[in-house]
Amino acid sequence: MMIQKNREQREKIIENKDYVRIGSKHQGVYILKTEIVYLEACKGYAWIYLKNGLRKLSSKSIGTYETLFSEDNFMRIHRSYLINLSYLKLLEPSYRLAYLKGEIVLPISHRKNRFILKMMDNKDADTPFKMAM
Repeated sequence: MMIQKNREQREKIIENKDYVRIGSKHQGVYILKTEIVYLEACKGYAWIYLKNGLRKLSSKSIGTYETLFSEDNFMRIHRSYLINLSYLKLLEPSYRLAYLKGEIVLPISHRKNRFILKMMDNKDADTPFKMAM
């Protein structure tokens, strides 16, 4: 009975698009996308930093996650970083820095900084974060 209940719960999670699977075929875990603060590239792997302070190593590249999260609230700010915009507190374009909740500071690449500034110049854009000028 308990095994059947766990199997049903697992199947609901697998079908749910709010979760992402991290790990191998047999040892993987499902993580809620909203729990991910940011991802950091490390060669062909990606470190996934979670809201609770833990980090998980994934064998998928950050580019794979960028494609996977394209319809979610994530943005690539650097060759090495993909952030969840829900956790973004402040952008400092003059220093090319992004401040995330939890005292996390990440660099923004020159190219992405220009893109973000153009996005901010668009008056119709509704941004959930502040700009430091």
